[in-house]
Amino acid sequence: MTDRAAERTIVLTGATSGIGLAAAQQLARDESTHLILHGPETESAVQPLLSRLGGKARIDYLQADFDNLDEVVTLAGRVRDLTGQVDVLVNNAGRPGPGERKLSANGYETTLQVNYLAAVLLTEHLMPLLLERPGGRVVHVSSATHLSADLELDDLQLERHPYSPTIAYARSKLVMIMHALWLARQQAAPTIVSISPGVISTGLLHAMYGVGGAPTEHGARNVVEAATASGVTSGAYLDDGSPAQPSRSARDHAAQDELHQLTTELLKPWQ
Repeated sequence: MTDRAAERTIVLTGATSGIGLAAAQQLARDESTHLILHGPETESAVQPLLSRLGGKARIDYLQADFDNLDEVVTLAGRVRDLTGQVDVLVNNAGRPGPGERKLSANGYETTLQVNYLAAVLLTEHLMPLLLERPGGRVVHVSSATHLSADLELDDLQLERHPYSPTIAYARSKLVMIMHALWLARQQAAPTIVSISPGVISTGLLHAMYGVGGAPTEHGARNVVEAATASGVTSGAYLDDGSPAQPSRSARDHAAQDELHQLTTELLKPWQ
């Protein structure tokens, strides 16, 4: 039996489908891991799926709908109740842009909220636990689609810019990388990396682009590597497992600072 004090605790969001589910299956093989999985479904609904994970890790499942930021705060509290430590947070949860511009339960553009704001909020609420652990790490699962995104910080929620699902999705993934790069510049911060897992055959890819890609297991290996490999440099961006350079917009320090200020203002009621 594994000594719980020696366990590595990994929180993985969006773990009930696609790359997240495949990553959960791979992470579950390690008996020294306490794996806290998140999804929007009830625990009873995903119990058959959880029972098929196998592996030797200790597994807990927590439900939260990222369309409501109140539930993100509750999720963070439940993680703290479950464990006194978080070694790795993998912000994998995401959604495709809906066909028409849609607002979340909190009144924010839903793609931006689910893919970005919820991840930042969860990271902030778990930051004390991450900072207590030697080698604490955050992984933002982004996408190479960020390379096509134009940056308009005065219109983050696409209130003026003509809306399209691909624009909303690409922008949400761009700001994920910008947040990772901003966080890496801060003195008191865990290791933070952002990744594009590759062109992977997921429901999200089919829904948005109508194309296929590599198996989900391939993308999951890239996620797991970013979460667990030694020698990862804070601020790195990995594209399909290899170090790469994100877009010029993502690397702009002034834009990162402005994004942080705007994000803080949007999240103020939940901080």
